[in-house]
Amino acid sequence: MIAHFLNSELILNNFDISIGYNFSEEYEQGLNQKVSTSGFSKYPLKLKKQPFFKSHTTYPLLIQLVLRFFEGLYINLYKYYSVFINTILLIRFYKKLDIDILHINNGGYPAAYSCYSAVIAAKICGIKKIIYVVNNIASDYKRPSRWLDYPLDFIIKRWVTIFITGSEHAGEMLKKVLNLEDKKYLKINNGAEIQKITITKEEFKGKYKIPRGRLIGSVGAILEKNKGHIFLLQAILKMKNQYANDLIPFFIFAGSGSEKNNLERYIVRNELTDNVLMIDYIPDIYNLLNASDFVILPSICNEDFPFIVIEAMSLGKPVIGTYIAGMPEQIVNGRTGILVKPNNSEEIYQALISLLFNPKIINLYSENAKIRFYELFELDICLKKYYNLYSTI
Repeated sequence: MIAHFLNSELILNNFDISIGYNFSEEYEQGLNQKVSTSGFSKYPLKLKKQPFFKSHTTYPLLIQLVLRFFEGLYINLYKYYSVFINTILLIRFYKKLDIDILHINNGGYPAAYSCYSAVIAAKICGIKKIIYVVNNIASDYKRPSRWLDYPLDFIIKRWVTIFITGSEHAGEMLKKVLNLEDKKYLKINNGAEIQKITITKEEFKGKYKIPRGRLIGSVGAILEKNKGHIFLLQAILKMKNQYANDLIPFFIFAGSGSEKNNLERYIVRNELTDNVLMIDYIPDIYNLLNASDFVILPSICNEDFPFIVIEAMSLGKPVIGTYIAGMPEQIVNGRTGILVKPNNSEEIYQALISLLFNPKIINLYSENAKIRFYELFELDICLKKYYNLYSTI
């Protein structure tokens, strides 16, 4: 969404926009690739980041528990140190600018330590309007690692003007965790921009050597456990054991991540190489979506309002998703796609079979998905809501 703001004539023509971000080469590269305008000021910052620890699963259980205890202690102590240092750095940054509205874009809640600092520094600098966008599900206080966050959360809740989430589900969780009043919260669905297709479906198939004459199902998601790829593979294996290869869909997994090796081993061990193609990187995800007959996102947790779902809908692609987070707000089960229970390969299998042997349903879902996209999720709808919010406050 940040790239969409920075490309928006509506926003840039009516507001003087500056973006400050915690610098990394990956973020810088992504920003340069996705933002085509120059009508804003850009400030790469060097802020403290969360420490990262490698997995200790190779150690005996007792050693794992001891290591986790000390890591947890260190992380909580470092958190307050990080918030303090980042607050000082951000005060210096804010004082260089004349800010009326601070728009904070965070992953989940609490997510980045720097977002705590952003609110505190803004308050010290006299910035009166603070918008805080939460793009995932808020963490409650059940875990000990969250207990020491309570004083910070209390401050953030008081000083933020309004919190925003992309889905009602995420909003309800955030309101529950922070005990927010309704007037402190607003839902604005993320929006997707209609993209040009640069290669045809047949050209895409030729480029990636995809078998002809088979339905194509695609998964555009980072290869992490929470995305649920393994449950889709289990469903594909069941299809393979019951039907000939030329009858079942061909699946494309686009993305990379920590689960890549495990998924590749499963594919080889179960002889699914003729059924599944894994591609680390596709330059334009819309070319993949355009080449697909349907899209699957079998996520099991840590989702909110996945862009890939509405991007697929913009091209009239049915989506098989799961009953988690905001996906039921995107996909109308039995109308624009199919929703299944998370962690359930059998329901994914049944959903795939229903599409495989009923092409009329694919066509119906396709038409309905495109209609729903233009009614709710087209980018201009989202940007106008943010424009109206900025103007109002």
